[in-house]
Amino acid sequence: MLYRILKFIFSYAIRKYFVRLTVLNKERIPLDKPVILLPNHRSAFMDPIVIAANIDRKTHFLTRGESFTRPMLVKIFNSLGMIPIYRKEHNPDKVDQNKNIFRHCFKLMEDRGCLMIFPEGICQTKYLLAPLKTGAARIALEAEDKNNFELDIHLIPVGINYSNPHRFRGNVTLTVGEPILTKDYQNAYQSDAWKTTDDVTSEIDKGLRDCIITVEDQEQVQMVQQIERYVSFHPVKGSEDWFVSWQTINKFLNRIHAEIPNAYEELRFRLTHYVGSLNRLGLTGSNSLIDLSKRDLQNLIIARGAFLILGFPLFLVGFALHILPFYLTRKLSLTVVKRVDFMGSVVLALGVLLFSISAIVETWLVWKYSQNILITILFFLVLPSLGLFAYHYSSRWVRWRESVKLRRVRKSRKRIIQQLMLDRSEIESLLQSGLEQIKGS
Repeated sequence: MLYRILKFIFSYAIRKYFVRLTVLNKERIPLDKPVILLPNHRSAFMDPIVIAANIDRKTHFLTRGESFTRPMLVKIFNSLGMIPIYRKEHNPDKVDQNKNIFRHCFKLMEDRGCLMIFPEGICQTKYLLAPLKTGAARIALEAEDKNNFELDIHLIPVGINYSNPHRFRGNVTLTVGEPILTKDYQNAYQSDAWKTTDDVTSEIDKGLRDCIITVEDQEQVQMVQQIERYVSFHPVKGSEDWFVSWQTINKFLNRIHAEIPNAYEELRFRLTHYVGSLNRLGLTGSNSLIDLSKRDLQNLIIARGAFLILGFPLFLVGFALHILPFYLTRKLSLTVVKRVDFMGSVVLALGVLLFSISAIVETWLVWKYSQNILITILFFLVLPSLGLFAYHYSSRWVRWRESVKLRRVRKSRKRIIQQLMLDRSEIESLLQSGLEQIKGS
């Protein structure tokens, strides 16, 4: 019961936290087979929440054993499907308990359950995949071996890709990889269990890498972001999902780096110079507007200004109703969080708690002073939308100011704007030239 309630709450919360949430290839997770989900780990306990809230199966989770400290917490964690696993570096005196944990996992597989394991064993916010532990492969193969390889366990890589896990209204894409069927390894396992365990782990690694963005050079992350945001580049033009766009650009840059290193360094230099120029002019949000004619830019400023004027009363209402939980969430998360990979998770959890309390109190006040059930229900249903409108209004205000600034810069610094357009054109030419050279090789 607690699992279902929290799944409902967090399903709603994450769809408000992220501006876009996409699940690719969800149909690859069977509903009638034992499944081990194998995600990468980028944002503490937000990762299992995002996955569990978006699949149609109750999920159990292997969790760090040091969290299971108090009897009350143990009961709550158990009801949520959390299973403790103990590591030598943290709980050397409890490592022996892992044998019982493995048996529990075997039983879960025999009952056609769904288990989630983070095979990296660590959480990191970088666009990297840490070396995988063999625990997931061991559990699956040993469970199959104990049941004559008749369970048909599906090992399924799941890529979690955030545009920024710590930023409200970012993007997240879940990419479900091709299942790895443990029954295909029966003969190999019975011949050499250790080697087969390593081979399956390697297959998991390959599957995960196909589902996530990995960037060995962390400076290249910035290049990918700059190209995706500031440049029109036809290999990714029209992409409906930011992840597909990022992944395509990253693979392209990897090839340029390997095959045309001089072009790669020139591209890096020109991008840095171009974005730096935008930053100095305060136009990083207006890049797409540079090509607009004087009339079109003026019309856009008028349209955005009209929205701001007409929407101001609604903004004030949304702002007044949500500023306290918003401020407290931000303040407390900055105070509490000591590790960057926990920031998004803590913001989400605190937001759910504080915004829920605020909504309950405000709805009760509406009922108390109106004594009208229809008004009270309507207020409760509209309340979240008012908060999102206030946030959206703030973003529109920033974009309007940038539009006005762009008009002023275009009047006073025409040569600079012309140079920016020329710089961007040269960057696009470099990218296109690199693409043609790669295709021709």
